[in-house]
Amino acid sequence: MRGLLVIACLFLVTPAAAQLVVPLTTPDGRVACSQGMTGIGRAPVWKAIADPGALAGWALAETAGDATDLRFPLCISEQTVARDVDATLRFKPVSGTHARSAGLVLRAQSANDYYVVRAGALDSSVRLYRVQRGRRSQIATKDVEVKTGEWQALRVVLVNDRFEVSLDGTTLFEATDRSLTQGGAIGVWSQADSVTHFGSLLVAPAR
Repeated sequence: MRGLLVIACLFLVTPAAAQLVVPLTTPDGRVACSQGMTGIGRAPVWKAIADPGALAGWALAETAGDATDLRFPLCISEQTVARDVDATLRFKPVSGTHARSAGLVLRAQSANDYYVVRAGALDSSVRLYRVQRGRRSQIATKDVEVKTGEWQALRVVLVNDRFEVSLDGTTLFEATDRSLTQGGAIGVWSQADSVTHFGSLLVAPAR
């Protein structure tokens, strides 16, 4: 991921009820976010995949197939920057032997400094991590079924230091963390050899 040179609030002039689409793919089937990676392993290969269940018929997926542990590909929209946000990620886990995960990245300063809320189909959990200097620290977790081959909606409301995380309309947990308070970029996150279709990412100002 390219360095983030300017951190500014996207929502200063946005009406409270507005939702914005974070660009992951283009209408003609190209990747629209900046590719990067935390950890080690093969370089990420993000592609636009035709999927009728995704926004405009194109889903974003990481396709390198590298099962290396501690490999976390990112695709970040550096133009979509916010501090307090209400974000909803539609995703569909497809395959993966080591992991089958989908992650929502918030307040990213770089590929080694951000928050991520990760839903895992293989271990049936949703977890909140703080990634700092490239190392993950778990803040909160909840055991819950994450279904392979089905579209699901992961929602995160982040205000100041408080997180509220839900899956398909059911609140899973609330948590607090004060280690990253400034605004940053928003994007998606994968893990090891996960193949997950990211169908849309919608953001709005948090109320």
